[in-house]
Amino acid sequence: MTGGMSSPVAPPSPRWRVAPSVPVAAVVFVVYCVIVIGLMKISGVGYEHFFDSADSTLRAAVLPLAAGGVWLVAFLAWARWDHVFRDARRLPTGWFLWVLPSAMVLLSVLHLLGLEWSLFAPAHVLTVLLASLLVGFTEETLFRGVVLRSMRQGGRSEGMAVLWTTLWFGGFHLTNLLLDEPGAVIQIFFAALTGTGLYLARRGTGTILAAMALHAFWDFSSFLVGVHPADNGATLGANFLVPLVYLLAAVTLVVLVVRERTRPAREAITPLLVPDGGARP
Repeated sequence: MTGGMSSPVAPPSPRWRVAPSVPVAAVVFVVYCVIVIGLMKISGVGYEHFFDSADSTLRAAVLPLAAGGVWLVAFLAWARWDHVFRDARRLPTGWFLWVLPSAMVLLSVLHLLGLEWSLFAPAHVLTVLLASLLVGFTEETLFRGVVLRSMRQGGRSEGMAVLWTTLWFGGFHLTNLLLDEPGAVIQIFFAALTGTGLYLARRGTGTILAAMALHAFWDFSSFLVGVHPADNGATLGANFLVPLVYLLAAVTLVVLVVRERTRPAREAITPLLVPDGGARP
């Protein structure tokens, strides 16, 4: 107390065990890839047959993704990073930035309407749904969580944080070459553009749960449409909309990077790490 007035109290620093950084995110990423891609490889199911049946989906997708999820949860529980699942501040979004996530939802609905549902066994659909939920959880925790949190350190702008996170997400799909999927090179570009919409889902709501839900819904429809597509109006509508969605994603990414080129991405002050693994303000 000085002159009858209270001195301001600094907010406590995050109690990180290790500070968010790109090298740490890279280690988390590599371990995740070794676990998930390794288990997918030894499942004995070819990439193009992952979702052909309940059994193949369980062995080639559900179990590897569940193991990857355990790794991510274990790391975050140990590292004690803040702002991984919820933004420290709500960034402006505006109507234009909602268009891409909305278009992705519409395309997913059309894909689901364009299926021969009578050819799917209930167990098959439920297993693909579980795999999709796990993809949404693990890949969003990794990219729009761990990687984005790390990119928001180091003095980058939000535009650069978005761009590098998006490119990293796209590049991740190159690992499908290890699963004998030659189309992985093309997947890099489509996945990166899809990642723009997933970032916006998180940004618009302030929580990664929205990105997880959109990712799961998008993949659920994509996985199933590759098994038993129907020849109907919904399929035609989806085929027409696909290139428009990716074009919109490309434009949106450019707008984001340019518009956010001066917005600081930093979310929190760097704490003073102490020997016992805690932090002090």
